[in-house]
Amino acid sequence: MIAPMDMHQIEIVPAAPYAFARALDYLRASHTALLERIDATTYRRALRLAGQDVLLTVWATGTTAAPRLRLAVTGAVVDAAVLAAAEAQVRRTFTLGVDPAPFGQIVAGDPIFAAVVAPYPGLRPVLLASPFEALIGAIIGQQITTVFAAKVKRALYDLAGRHLTVAGARYPLLPEPAAIAALDEGDLLARQFSRQKAAAVLGVARAVADGRIDFAALAVLPPAEVITHLTQHKGVGRWTAECVLMRGLGAQDAIPAGDIGLRAAIGRAYGLGRHATEAEVRERAAAWAGWRGWATFFWWHHVQMERVARGR
Repeated sequence: MIAPMDMHQIEIVPAAPYAFARALDYLRASHTALLERIDATTYRRALRLAGQDVLLTVWATGTTAAPRLRLAVTGAVVDAAVLAAAEAQVRRTFTLGVDPAPFGQIVAGDPIFAAVVAPYPGLRPVLLASPFEALIGAIIGQQITTVFAAKVKRALYDLAGRHLTVAGARYPLLPEPAAIAALDEGDLLARQFSRQKAAAVLGVARAVADGRIDFAALAVLPPAEVITHLTQHKGVGRWTAECVLMRGLGAQDAIPAGDIGLRAAIGRAYGLGRHATEAEVRERAAAWAGWRGWATFFWWHHVQMERVARGR
């Protein structure tokens, strides 16, 4: 028997300017957006919030200059705690509370970077739904293509995840750390994980499940301490930790400078004739201090949209 669903709506007012349509463009083109359902105007994602499985549905009702979003929360129980958690989740995922004006001033000081940002007015970083999702995704994505990484992640989600059914439609939920921790290594090897990545994914899932990795505690630490803590775990290097900081914890100034895509894009844009080194990326990024995470997001998105334009 399917439990009856409750649904409530609230309005969210982002800091202006903000273009939700551009966030949807980003998600449609992203190989990391595996659990979201995106159409021309709407974002849908099933999540476990305040102890309940719920479906979040978000759409824009305002303009870029005067942005307004509508959030519908659907689930068996949608009480005040669930609504508050859902609003916080949407604000965090879409970086809605940050005034983008200081970032605009940074961009204006670098004409080359300004040309990267200019095609996407009103866009701001879109985070992954949780630091755990960012950690698992970064480990899987090490040294493989984004297309293959998406295939492997989807296999993991299918293996260990659950679904929420709303109005006859099934929406996947990110597997809980304990569900991944309970898997056997062979389960992952059979789904094209390397032995090293299988061990790393299982290891961090167990560390999150038993509290050795506590994202709430990490969120209030300086980035350098977060990197030190995370890199103590097998399979987590600096690039992975910086991806978690940027895309999972929303650290505004974190930059995964060793990222090969970022190094390639910066090498091309600044006329190096080759990939920039990690040190050169960090040196160049000093001009974006305070906003290096935002800068990385725009470089990645620009490369992504170029690939879309080429039909890749």
